[in-house]
Order: sequence, then structure tokens, then C-alpha cells
Amino acid sequence: MKKILVLLSVILGAIAIIIPLFFTNPSIETYENKVPSSFLELEAKKESVVHMDYKIMSCYIATKQISSSKAEQVAFFGIAGIVIGADSGFPKFLADTLTWLPSLLNGAKITILLTVASVITGVFLSVFLALGKMSKVWILRKFSEGYVFFFRGTPLLMQLYFVWFGLPAIMPALTISDRFFAAWIAFSLNSGAYCAEIIRAAIQSIDKGQFEAAKALGFGYGKTMSKIIIPQTYRRLIPPLANEFIMVLKDASLTSIIALKDLSKVTSSIMSSTGEVTIFLVSMGIYLLITAAFSKMFVGMEKHFGIYE
Repeated sequence: MKKILVLLSVILGAIAIIIPLFFTNPSIETYENKVPSSFLELEAKKESVVHMDYKIMSCYIATKQISSSKAEQVAFFGIAGIVIGADSGFPKFLADTLTWLPSLLNGAKITILLTVASVITGVFLSVFLALGKMSKVWILRKFSEGYVFFFRGTPLLMQLYFVWFGLPAIMPALTISDRFFAAWIAFSLNSGAYCAEIIRAAIQSIDKGQFEAAKALGFGYGKTMSKIIIPQTYRRLIPPLANEFIMVLKDASLTSIIALKDLSKVTSSIMSSTGEVTIFLVSMGIYLLITAAFSKMFVGMEKHFGIYE
């Protein structure tokens, strides 16, 4: 009860702080009135204005291209009815961050979708590979062992190169034109190999006596695995699968080599066009938030499935 009251107090406090910001956020007219007359009088070949309004805070950046090698810029950051010059220092960092945020969030969305889709597909594939490695059928066992050996023994970057560049060269009919689809195939095949070892180890960690007990009760192999063995592996599977998920999330940055506009590609593009190295701090912060959110989710899942222990 005490935790609930504390949580409600925090939520109400946050609401009390945020609501007034909605009504005091500077308008674009306020920013325009702050632009120095000396800047307005400049003759330019090209002009641009960026106004990002996030309701509780906003920014205004005006740029004039005077010549091919010279540009003038004025920038402002606004919050709680206050407009601050953002030509340098921390205010500039805040204004730049607000400007970059839409592109970075779109990149983060692609990174998350690729990670989730790849790991889910990899886990589905890995169940068959893990069972294949434990199978008494020689051809299934050797195929599964060979698959795991190949995809764990070669770099993911090379696998991605092969799917995107190699397959079309070997057989044009296998050309994949969609960058996300190509990345999903490469990452899924790779994740399947790593998850197969995780699942195999989890299954083999269950006491063999339970297999014998299930057999004595008349359970077949399929029913024994689905009703008795696999449910007991859930809690043991989650920590290593969480690690695999985080690794895939970070390895998604490799997709920049095929120009997939994930978070890392968007970050490098902004860096190239603006020359602002602070973009890396913002990008790393987004990665940390994504990682923290999914880590929290996996901890909750581990506690939930702990009932089988």
C-alpha cells in the first residue's frame, strides 16, 4: 500500500509540473521577435528555419547561407515561457537534441522492430535446432550441429554482407531489395544458432528422472517436452535469452553497411551533415533507455516464470 501511495504521489507531482508547461511554452512568434535585426538584414543565398515544438519545451533555429563557405545561425531554446539563446553550451545541446529527436526516434523504432522480429524468429528456429542436436536421427543431428557451428563460427557482419551482396551475385533470383527484410533474415539465422545452444543447455539441465517418470506415465516424447520439460526451462532460459536480445539490439548497428536507417545510421548521417559530436551522447542515451526498458521486462518475466522452479 505504501509503494502505491508513493507512486501516486510521484505521478501527481509530475502532472502538477508538466501541465503548466503546456500553457507557457513559447510560440513561434515569440521566437521570431527574439531574432536580432542584424541577422534579419543579412543577405543570403539560402535561408531555413526549424521550429520544433514538443508542447512542454521547444526550439527555434534560423540559418542563412551567406556563401558556399559561410553561414550564419541564431538558435533559441524555450521552456516555461522563458526563451534562452542557444548559440553555444548546454542550451545549444538541448536545442540540437530537440531538432534531432524525430529522426533518432524513427531510427530507434527500426532498431527495436529488427531486434524483436529477429529474436522471435531465432527462438522459433532454435527450438528445432536444439531438438535436432539432441535427436537420435543421425542426419538431423549432423545438420543441426553443422548449422550452429557455421553461424556461431562466422561473423554476423559477413553473414549480412552475404545476404545483401552475395546472394544476388550467385543467383539473381535470390536478390532481396528490401533492406529491413535482408537484415531480418541474416539476424534471424544468426540468432537461431545462438539460441539453439541456450535452449539445448536448458533442456539438458532438467533432471533425467523427469523424462523417465513421464515415460512411466505413458507420455510420448512430444507431450513430455511440451507439458513437463519445457515449462521448467522458462526461468532458466530468460537470463541468457535476455543477453542475446541485448546483443542483437547492439549488433543492429551493423545494418548501417546496407544503408538501413536504424538508430546508428541516422546518428552517423546527422554527424556527417552537422559535425556535432554531441549527437553520439544523445544516441547512446536512447540505446541505454531501450536496453533498460527491455532488461526490466525480462526481470519481470524471470520472476513470473519462477513459479515453475
